[in-house]
Amino acid sequence: MITAPGVSLAAVTTCVAAPLVGAVVLRFTERRISPRPVAIAAIGVSLAAAVVTAAGWHLGDGRPACFGHRLAGGDLVLVDGLTSLLLPYVAVVDLAIVLVAPRRAFASDGVRRLLAGAAVTFATLVTAHPAALAVLWAVSVVATTSTIRGTVGGRATARVYGSMMAVAIVCMAVGAALLVADPPWVAGSGTKGAAGGWLVALAVMIRKGLIPFHSWYPALFSGASLATALVVTMPQVATYTAARLLVGHADGVPHELVVLANAALLTAAYGAALAVVQRDVRGLVGMLAMSQSAMVFAGLSGTVPTELCGALAVWVSSGLALTGIGLVTWALESRGGQISIETLQGRFADAPALAAFFLLFGLAAIGFPGTLSFVADDLIIAGSLDDHVHAGILVIVTTVFAAIAVMRGWFRVFGGPVTVDAPRHAILLRERVAFTGLLAILFGLGLWPGPFVHSLEKVAASLLASRQHHESPLAPGDHP
Repeated sequence: MITAPGVSLAAVTTCVAAPLVGAVVLRFTERRISPRPVAIAAIGVSLAAAVVTAAGWHLGDGRPACFGHRLAGGDLVLVDGLTSLLLPYVAVVDLAIVLVAPRRAFASDGVRRLLAGAAVTFATLVTAHPAALAVLWAVSVVATTSTIRGTVGGRATARVYGSMMAVAIVCMAVGAALLVADPPWVAGSGTKGAAGGWLVALAVMIRKGLIPFHSWYPALFSGASLATALVVTMPQVATYTAARLLVGHADGVPHELVVLANAALLTAAYGAALAVVQRDVRGLVGMLAMSQSAMVFAGLSGTVPTELCGALAVWVSSGLALTGIGLVTWALESRGGQISIETLQGRFADAPALAAFFLLFGLAAIGFPGTLSFVADDLIIAGSLDDHVHAGILVIVTTVFAAIAVMRGWFRVFGGPVTVDAPRHAILLRERVAFTGLLAILFGLGLWPGPFVHSLEKVAASLLASRQHHESPLAPGDHP
């Protein structure tokens, strides 16, 4: 009989393997088959497997399914509430990118890289082992740097991104080794574990783009394709790493996590302020992405589920909304080239449907009532304001600046005089499907947040307890 852990293992294996199979199929059928249907099928299978994983965990008893338990300091495969939340989220983001990508950007080689990157991201989200996380970090960074270098005019961006990420990988590798040698989530850990935690925190700061290591963020969005920028930033692998390796220490909340949370709050406010003064839409999207993704850390240092609920809700809501804004921008660029927002562009008559989607995604990113971000902001402020007044204030300041930036960008892109003989571009069916699906999630969960918030509470409790099984050895025959 197949047990619940067996079902979880089969589901996550399918989720990781499907994009790899799609990449292999494209490799041997190059120029004989269209890459988009293959990519849609591969990511669709991963999404279905991710949904099965999430449903299995939520319908179960809430205990994590562990494989390779305590293998040199961690779980090689761990399926818990955080995994069940993030796998469907990342699969939805990847599927939207595959649907909206312009035809000229959808060469077989690029699609194979996208699918391989998706498989690496899924693999990262199902492990909690420090060494495995370090290896997967290195693989994803090398692949991303190679992809950026192959983009027209992307060599300078690849140099900036690659140099920053090389430092992050070194810190991550050394920190992971120290954590394996002296796990801080086991009572009685010493200085090795503490040093490893600080090195991992430094690696997270660099890969997350937190102040003062944020210079690669605007370079990525300006010099790489929007697909690459979104695939790199929206899953928030650095945040996942911090959640696995820095949350749940035996001595409580580690100091490095508190430092990360404060740096993230400053980065969120700083990024939102910079978004107000950007000169083009790519810069606007990049600064909003840097700001909104940093807000996730505002509640990550919490010791009660309410604070973590807010962080998890922001994680999903900001990721989906910013993916929508980025993909609408990509669709506009595929029609008329790079878009400046220094002056009024008058694009509304050219693409009224894209104008509507841009506005709706913008509202969904800044906490408009009826959207998931409204629920997320309420949770994160309510969870942190009582104990950390400065955190609540910075979250409010960030939201205000982000709202100004979004509305300024929308009016500059779509407002202004229209040229009489300007081209008219109808929205494509695949674009409409992707944008409508993202909005349905954002507004559906915003208008009916009860079940989602309840599931977040369960996920937060699971995350806080995810390391507790390390504190005492298992009896023979026991399963964690």
